[in-house]
Amino acid sequence: MRALLTAVLVLMLAAPLAEAQKLSGDKSMTNTKYGVTTVSDPVRAGRKAQRFEVRSGDCAGQDCKTDRERAQYTIRKAWKYGAPQWVGFSVYLPADFQTSQRVDTTFAILHQRGGPTNTKEGHRADPPVAQFVMRGNQVSVVVHFLTGSPTEVRDEVKVLPLGDLGAMRGRWTDILLRFDTSDGRQVLEVYLNGKKRAAIPDLLSLGAEYANLPVYQREAAIENFISHRPKEYYFQYGIYRAFVSRHGGPMPTQVLYVDEVRMGRSIETVLVNEKAPVD
Repeated sequence: MRALLTAVLVLMLAAPLAEAQKLSGDKSMTNTKYGVTTVSDPVRAGRKAQRFEVRSGDCAGQDCKTDRERAQYTIRKAWKYGAPQWVGFSVYLPADFQTSQRVDTTFAILHQRGGPTNTKEGHRADPPVAQFVMRGNQVSVVVHFLTGSPTEVRDEVKVLPLGDLGAMRGRWTDILLRFDTSDGRQVLEVYLNGKKRAAIPDLLSLGAEYANLPVYQREAAIENFISHRPKEYYFQYGIYRAFVSRHGGPMPTQVLYVDEVRMGRSIETVLVNEKAPVD
């Protein structure tokens, strides 16, 4: 896979200058002027990137009643079960980016519509498939294993570490998500800066020796974890904080940047190409 990444990057960098098609989308659950904006610095490639900011108390609509704060962007393009899908995006965290020890900050979500629902903390919820989260100094992907009836599913959450947050501060991090449900497969893989990271169904079943390996040595992928098929899947990113009262006081103001969001059926279509940026 690393050889494939290198070969593809060489070919793409040799391509003529052009702009990639920007994915259309909509701001989600934010009514502040600063929540979702477009900036010219910092950028991963091209001339523009998206800036997200959430301050303590920033909520809109139902979020204000359900202990949530967010500023997100939802891509309109969706896909159905039975197709391969790659998503590529780049995230920049300022050097002074702060997190909570008790509350997750979700910065990207693989979501679903028309699928199973459940009740979480007394509220009806449409469980996502996977979330990229930050808490303390840890970056993780949270995978939702859903069982039970379609209207009252049980959501078994697996928190899979991807690395330390310190490695993302003050720089761009390129993230690739492979979600393949074609040909009877159910595979989820995550890459950070070209390296496959942890995506393992159950670390405990593999033994302590394996669980203690550095994350870059864990080469497994999550498989066969979807028991309910929704109408469609979609991608969402930005800043989302749920049950913020658990922090024990006002949450810190958080700012992050997202650039080069791409979706396609193959890895070649979602890699960052500085000669053909998304702008």
